[in-house]
Amino acid sequence: MTDNDKQDLLTDYLSQLEDNACITVALAKEMQTNAVAVIYVGPDGNDKTITVYDFKYHIWKSTDTFDKLANDYLGNPDYGTVIAYFNSVANESELEAGMKIKIPVLTEDSSNTNNKIYAEPDKQENYGTDIELDTDGDFALLDGDIKTITGRDNLTQAIALRLTTASKKRIRLASYGIRSTIGDPVAVESYLTGSIEQSLKADPRIAEVNELVFKGDGDQLKLEVVYTDINGDTGMYKGDM
Repeated sequence: MTDNDKQDLLTDYLSQLEDNACITVALAKEMQTNAVAVIYVGPDGNDKTITVYDFKYHIWKSTDTFDKLANDYLGNPDYGTVIAYFNSVANESELEAGMKIKIPVLTEDSSNTNNKIYAEPDKQENYGTDIELDTDGDFALLDGDIKTITGRDNLTQAIALRLTTASKKRIRLASYGIRSTIGDPVAVESYLTGSIEQSLKADPRIAEVNELVFKGDGDQLKLEVVYTDINGDTGMYKGDM
């Protein structure tokens, strides 16, 4: 077994450890929500507990009351004390027009419970969201703000980054980038193929690398990759390394 073979085995092992660690974090985060228990005074004058899953902001108006807001936002004027307690406000007279208060969200849905920072491959239904990069590799901007990229375009961008980065340039990512030192010239094609496949398969959104073709052109390496993603769709990447 050559040194490169040993390095490939070690990199695969480290990549599996990284992926298992991410899945463990995902499962832990999946159990977490933004939920908090709020104690309020019910219509009968007794203390009650209600679960608040999230909140939205409201700008206080001079005509507002907690009961009115509870009826408008929560469908029940009896929840006026929930809003008061959630904002730690004892009396409406403490509020002035223009002040921002929080309206609690009392229903649970994916928007306030899905806090996973990593999605298990078999649970991913999309390609995630990331910061979009322009052709110069800088953050893309839209109306003065950082632009994001979603869907298959995000996966395509992620593949391009992997295939234009030298290995070991990313901290704590063992299988990221392409190994620039191959060793034996005779084994260049085999080792380069293995390095590319290894880096691509380390992305949990890539289910399989179906075809890999590359051709040298001076200092550039023209690359064409056909892959299957976790949604079962076939994609293609063409670019220069």
